[in-house]
Amino acid sequence: MTSARTWSNVGEGYRRSFATLCAGPVPTLLDHVAPAMERRAAVLLDVGSGTGTVARAAAGRGWLVIALDPEADMASMTGDAMDAPAEAALVVRAALPNLPVTSSGVDAVVANFVVNHVADPRAALGEAARVLRLGGRLAVTIWTPGSAGWADLVGAAFEAADATTPPSAQLPEHLDFERSPEGLADITRAAGLSVVAKDRTTWRWRVSPDDLWAGISSGVAAAGVRYLAQTPDVRRAVQEHFVRLAATEAHDGLLNFASEAALVVATKPSAPLTST
Repeated sequence: MTSARTWSNVGEGYRRSFATLCAGPVPTLLDHVAPAMERRAAVLLDVGSGTGTVARAAAGRGWLVIALDPEADMASMTGDAMDAPAEAALVVRAALPNLPVTSSGVDAVVANFVVNHVADPRAALGEAARVLRLGGRLAVTIWTPGSAGWADLVGAAFEAADATTPPSAQLPEHLDFERSPEGLADITRAAGLSVVAKDRTTWRWRVSPDDLWAGISSGVAAAGVRYLAQTPDVRRAVQEHFVRLAATEAHDGLLNFASEAALVVATKPSAPLTST
């Protein structure tokens, strides 16, 4: 259960690799918030927009979009990804839990693989609840332990190279939460929202070995952090083993991994929730 980490200077490596992995649940997320986007001039807020996958898909549905990301390269890529006219899309550098958005100012919030990276998940969800209008919808995804199908391949390359394992950065116990649909639902309710769905969503991630390696070598994800923590000789060995192992698993030039995430959908009730 890792704590927040910087995403600066990894934009291109992320775009080539894990951005395509994180795109998997996007249609499902937008389908879940669609009921809140039916009124005239409805606005969707995409927090942690990354390369702009959610924002672009939402704008493609004809929705007004505000996309937020704290990193300059990510915000720039989000802007580049948008096909919508300027009046239909706004990209701003900002991060949870401090959003430059009016209270009750948006109809829907999507946080796709964001809550698992912030320093205070409960504060982040509380801020999402603040900006959501009454009756609005929030859709959130997080990674769960053991859900990364690609990790076995990359982990085998590290092991074959005798790579060291750096200390795992974890959130303080009072800030952490169970990384599961139930755990995510619990902290969503604690933010004052009413959970309408909690589940696991699955998809397949097809990626070329070169693109996956671009993410690892750039320092993206825990595997990327581990790679950069090695000596130059060990890094070379990890890459050699990765290339060898990936060649045995790739079909028609692509790796194909089962992927899974926890998904929670919630709405902002007109009256405060009471505990039962």
